[in-house]
Amino acid sequence: MNKTKYTYHDLNYDLCALDDAIESYDVTNDPILSPIWPKIAADLWRNIGAYGAGENDYGAVMHGHLERISKDGQDFMAALGYSEVAGHNFYDAFKLSDIGKLHDDYDIAIWSLPHRPTEEERIAKRTHTLRGLDYLERAYKTYNVSEDFLNHPHIKIVIPALMLYHHERLDGKGYARKPAEALGRTIRMACIVDAYDGDRILRPHQPAKRTPIETIERMMAIGEDKKYEGAFDMSLLEKFKAFKS
Repeated sequence: MNKTKYTYHDLNYDLCALDDAIESYDVTNDPILSPIWPKIAADLWRNIGAYGAGENDYGAVMHGHLERISKDGQDFMAALGYSEVAGHNFYDAFKLSDIGKLHDDYDIAIWSLPHRPTEEERIAKRTHTLRGLDYLERAYKTYNVSEDFLNHPHIKIVIPALMLYHHERLDGKGYARKPAEALGRTIRMACIVDAYDGDRILRPHQPAKRTPIETIERMMAIGEDKKYEGAFDMSLLEKFKAFKS
């Protein structure tokens, strides 16, 4: 597999400023986005759904996961006191958070392995966040977009930040190794929502699907499984547990 165009060291996203950026416009009626973004977003969503059609149909799996985490995040944000506008923006952006998996450098089979991934496979899969930047840059070039469009906070900040950093951990062991103090509330929330849904998907090597409470307790590191110990903002996770109850 070829090297990604970017590394996390190349990137400088202020994930605390994301909390303000996501409140600063409304994707549903923004004058810069409205003329073209609905078509681009619909095309990208269609591409996700078509991925692996007739082979392993992984696009259908992605559609389900991305729709659930985007709606879950939008609803959880309302419970946390974010504005309705911020919820709209999050829902629209987070639906594209795994689009890097469509990058043509990947063998599609890596996303539906019949076994636990090897360390080499894990490393390859983790690059999907960075490859998302490549994929979106190439996609935007096929449309007649303006510099104002490319510099809009939804395109320049919100979509890429949520895509790149939704696997971060407060203990600094996430994909980009961001320390806790660099993670704003929105990213902390997105990491919880994504991990919760991902842990509820039944994998081929698992005997049964986890229940909602089993999943949240695993995320809280209650019991023998300590995979997520130190990963999440416990105050937000407690609120998420109540939200899901």
